[in-house]
Amino acid sequence: MKSASMRIFLVLLIVCFTPVFLAQDDPVLAKINSTKALMLKMSSARDYRESIRKSALDYESSLSTHCKSVDLEFDSVSVKLQILMLVESNDKGMPVSGRWKETVPGTACNEKRMYNVQVDVTKNGLHFTPTYPGTAQGNPELQRDTLKNIEMDLWVISAVKRSCHAEVLDTQLVGPAAKVMDNGLMSTWEESWNVRSCGKIFTAPVKYIPDAHGTAISVRASDIHAH
Repeated sequence: MKSASMRIFLVLLIVCFTPVFLAQDDPVLAKINSTKALMLKMSSARDYRESIRKSALDYESSLSTHCKSVDLEFDSVSVKLQILMLVESNDKGMPVSGRWKETVPGTACNEKRMYNVQVDVTKNGLHFTPTYPGTAQGNPELQRDTLKNIEMDLWVISAVKRSCHAEVLDTQLVGPAAKVMDNGLMSTWEESWNVRSCGKIFTAPVKYIPDAHGTAISVRASDIHAH
């Protein structure tokens, strides 16, 4: 089954906790450095971490288990910061736009996850959006469309009742990540999604096919299997 969706985000950089020496007259590299500096500064702030925690709890509240608490390992070596859009500042030096994703390992209801939160820089401060756990490459909209596809396929193969809704437990990138090709488009990539519906857990293989109009989502119902 295929459906059109918005183009995926382009991950520009995975922040490394080592100094990077850049040419002072290179504006792009300088902006990358300033974006990294803001990310690292914010990621250690108490209010920022509390917002990440709240986002993880918002995700947990969407599950049937409804965990009321989550233990996040903010100082783990597994924590990742990914620049999705370089930070822009106004003439006063205040950040007004930009985007990154933070991945933090944690535990809720004795289940370990890699929590993902998209952080958007706005004129009114930071905005936090929880995305599905794991290593899915797509933006929030593409992820939501993927879940709709999987849910419909579960109904098509009569694996669950239509009254049951699917919830994402984990996502895994399968094979190489998407990359920009010579024609400017993203390459295809594949993922494996673990979802729960009607109390059963299913694994669904997903293939993403970007083109000039967006990204097609392909889920083969025959390849979905129950645990």
